[in-house]
Amino acid sequence: MKLASLFQNGVILQRNTTIPVWGTSIANSMVSGELAGQFTYSRTSAAGDFMLYFPALPAGGPYTMTITCGDEKITVEDVFTGELWLASGQSNMQYKLGDDLRTDRIDPEKQLSRQQEKEFFESMDKTAVFRYFNVEHNAGCCEERYCNGAWKTIDPECSAVAAWFGLYLQKQLDIPIGLIVSSWGGTIAEAWSSASALRANPLTRNISDIYRASHLKEKTYSTTNNAIYSQTVRDLLRPDGKNEGFEKGFHRVDFDDSTWKTMKIPGSWIKQYISGNGAVWIRKQIELPKSWVGKELYLCTGGIDKQDISYFNGTEIGRTGSGASLDTYKTPREYKIPAGLNTSERALIAVRGYSCVYDGNFSGAWRLENRELGETLDICGMWLAEAELDLGKISLRRDSSTFGPGNPNTPSALFDGMIRPLLPCALAGVIWYQGESNATTIESSREYKDILKYMINDWRYHFQNPELPFIMMQIANNGFPTAYRGIAPWAHLRESQRLLCTELPGVGMATAVDIGEEDDIHPQDKQTAGYRMAAYALNKVYGFADIVPGGPELLRVANEAPGIIRIDFACAAGLRIDEEAPQSFYISTDGENFSPAEKSEVQGASVVLYHHLDTPVKCVRYAWAENPTCTLYNGDGFPASPFSADL
Repeated sequence: MKLASLFQNGVILQRNTTIPVWGTSIANSMVSGELAGQFTYSRTSAAGDFMLYFPALPAGGPYTMTITCGDEKITVEDVFTGELWLASGQSNMQYKLGDDLRTDRIDPEKQLSRQQEKEFFESMDKTAVFRYFNVEHNAGCCEERYCNGAWKTIDPECSAVAAWFGLYLQKQLDIPIGLIVSSWGGTIAEAWSSASALRANPLTRNISDIYRASHLKEKTYSTTNNAIYSQTVRDLLRPDGKNEGFEKGFHRVDFDDSTWKTMKIPGSWIKQYISGNGAVWIRKQIELPKSWVGKELYLCTGGIDKQDISYFNGTEIGRTGSGASLDTYKTPREYKIPAGLNTSERALIAVRGYSCVYDGNFSGAWRLENRELGETLDICGMWLAEAELDLGKISLRRDSSTFGPGNPNTPSALFDGMIRPLLPCALAGVIWYQGESNATTIESSREYKDILKYMINDWRYHFQNPELPFIMMQIANNGFPTAYRGIAPWAHLRESQRLLCTELPGVGMATAVDIGEEDDIHPQDKQTAGYRMAAYALNKVYGFADIVPGGPELLRVANEAPGIIRIDFACAAGLRIDEEAPQSFYISTDGENFSPAEKSEVQGASVVLYHHLDTPVKCVRYAWAENPTCTLYNGDGFPASPFSADL
């Protein structure tokens, strides 16, 4: 006899609802179960499958659960009933309490993530009844019945967002809290959707057909090893070729770079609109301390996405990566600068980066080190940048030629490998932090609303709960700060998330639009993210009317009079605008060309915009960019979601 993967020692079961427990045993046999003095029975199918349904129990424990079939018995100890939430999504949900992604930038002890980790464990006072189950990654492209994982008390390996969410729930509810974490970085919503959901949605039916066709290729389906997927990706990418910038003299001290753009380092050249994927050069004149002249130095950086060749005073000092390699994008660089190259107080550093797919980034804390003197010179800030080769924005996440075992973005792969083994577990709800990987184009960002709608309805069907609460995190601000950018895919994806909440009952949203970071897609502030999700859950799911669920919610926009637009909000007690920040409300008379409102002011639960346009305004947008300025908050400090509203 074998129980489903969740039913191990230490399991947290959902209170106040029927509790399904399932597994396999001898075919056509009787199975009995006992939990907290309650008995339940089932027969096994011809294949040996069984499903037990225990009656609802209040929060409590510890209990012992016993499942018996003939002479076989399984005993599960240390069982509690409480609130059980599923936490899913991509890397910002996968990001652990103990993750240390930025050690190349500052002293780890000074990092916000480390400070929050310390605060979390100092605040957690009921460790025995606060547990999580981490679903092991599985992109084998098979319909799995079981998964690898174990119930643990919360530790640094738990999802940070989920942990903070659970902690705030436990503080209010004072009952056992369980978290099932099933997440995978860099994944699209289509991978978390079942094949039936993809087939039902006209937007995704085509990729479902393409995926089915991929089964005709023996090579693709010969193994579940990542090696085939990785090699397939590399075969599709353009390897780095001729260093044309070198031939043009981009590395030379006397090269004229006066026409180059400025770029903030660390940062992404794609998100700062320098270039798409391909080859980009950066240059900077450095003033060295007089005592450093003639000394051996070291150039130290974070990862360079994906490859680099670095120069000091016109001479190559090191390179990392080659061809179409994807392996070194996080690898910190450390290049020795011989004393013979360091001949004056003014030095030139030039770096050629090459990225064949996804982002292109010069990351980390850039510095020169004089190890003989024990001194460091910070060289972050504004550099000059020029594209050598612009390949446009390249993403392989939807490329059908990579579908198959090992590729976590294969349609339905993660549903089959990491959600199906959990069905039909009784849950309190789902928290979801995903979307960045779907925001590759404006079209894909707009499609996200319907893709997620089909996924949510399908999960509700499979979890046998048509009203299953689903709380998503609106993706954070990231990239070069911009007051307005109409063609920003991330802005359109945030709008898809916001609109979905108005269309599908039981779906809510917290926003991270003001807690992100310019040069890192992974905000360190997971505490605020978890708190905002918990606030929504406590108000909407658990009925705590005194807890504000979130920020100002758009109700309506109207032309009130010539030159005056009124925007009404719910959840707007204490509504305020940051008057010192740049204008974040933009208006348009044609729906295409936008300009900032001349003035915005709060009037009760409304914002009033003023303008002197002769033509009636047709559309208003707020905080519309990848990394927008957020100015509108309610009295509890929750930000308003970005929005685009037609009048």
